[in-house]
Amino acid sequence: MRYAICSNDPAVIADSREAGFDYVEASVPNLVRPFDPEDAFAETLSSYRAAGLPIESANLFLPRELRCTGPDAQPLDRLAEYAETVFRRLAAADVPIVVFGSGGARKLPEGWPKERADEQFVALLARIGPLAERHGVRIAVEPLARVECNYINTVDEGAALARASGSPAVGVLADCYHWARNGEGAETILAAKDRLIHAHLATMPSRKAPGIEPYDFVPFFRALVAAGYDGRVTIEGGLPPPEGRIEGLRLALETLRAARAAALSA
Repeated sequence: MRYAICSNDPAVIADSREAGFDYVEASVPNLVRPFDPEDAFAETLSSYRAAGLPIESANLFLPRELRCTGPDAQPLDRLAEYAETVFRRLAAADVPIVVFGSGGARKLPEGWPKERADEQFVALLARIGPLAERHGVRIAVEPLARVECNYINTVDEGAALARASGSPAVGVLADCYHWARNGEGAETILAAKDRLIHAHLATMPSRKAPGIEPYDFVPFFRALVAAGYDGRVTIEGGLPPPEGRIEGLRLALETLRAARAAALSA
């Protein structure tokens, strides 16, 4: 497996490189700058690359103002135009994965039927999946905890929508924090194994990097191993403070490697 942290801070990225991480996960707004001119994107990309780690994933795909479900959903043409810019710039940055969490853009208003939301969401994935594929980018639909978003909550739900898109460029993400908050078991990850393309994790209950508070990651890694997943795993949670950050990041990495080793030996 390859391990990373989520960060847009060059100093934090440099520290994670020193600690032994493999890549960094940036955010679409900070890295891609989809509403800004090309030269602004090029300048930002240069600063990321100077930090010394490859960028292999990016999150926060849709801003909340670009609604994709509900009665005020944006037209597919508008969403596709935005997605084309994002995918093209991700390809220029050699970023192969974009995470489609974006709870604010997909949260359902009261009374909006889930079946109608599914139609809207699948139509969007079917429209932008080929665009992503053309640029060598894959879309990882991220299920979110029910307390944070009322639409697409379990890993198997995300996988079902990815399949319904008909696009091989659309997959699903398993996030340990959301998975645990929802009370999911290994079965939802196993049911998604054919579409599982990315993973996030953080501790419960405080959503921190491993090692900051006690948390057993072995069940999550056991589910990933059972699903045949051996790809990227990104820490998406609070990181150690600047003083002692490199040592804290090394502890986080050691914790994850130990949890995976325990899962493999179980």
